[in-house]
Amino acid sequence: MCNNFLVIIFSTCLLSTSCIGQKQEQNMGLLKGTIGIYEGNCMPGPGVPPCEPRPIVTTVFITRLNEKFDWDLLVDSVRSNTDGTYSIKLREGDYSLFLRDGNSFACDFIQCPETCYCQPFKIIDDSTTVIDANLDHANW
Repeated sequence: MCNNFLVIIFSTCLLSTSCIGQKQEQNMGLLKGTIGIYEGNCMPGPGVPPCEPRPIVTTVFITRLNEKFDWDLLVDSVRSNTDGTYSIKLREGDYSLFLRDGNSFACDFIQCPETCYCQPFKIIDDSTTVIDANLDHANW
């Protein structure tokens, strides 16, 4: 009798933890992209090919939707690979994307002056959102 009771408790514990694991994966989407940097003389002109960013390794910070970086709004971060690619799973919602640029944080402002959020994006359940972003250290 006692052994059966322990088996039931153990089985229930296994089932609950596997359900919890499944629940955590619900309402998740994937964010991925490539990070690059513009450097050097990128001034356009006749016969001058357009400047292309080169891939870099940096940290991509995801915050709740905001106009500037705020540690209190940080949701997650991921480091880009040597080819500039990154990917991270996030819960459904609206976010902003920031890049580490030395000791500061960079972003592209979108929809200014109405809303003026840093690189806003939406994660939708079971979908992939692609954001390619670049740091600009070039002369234009």
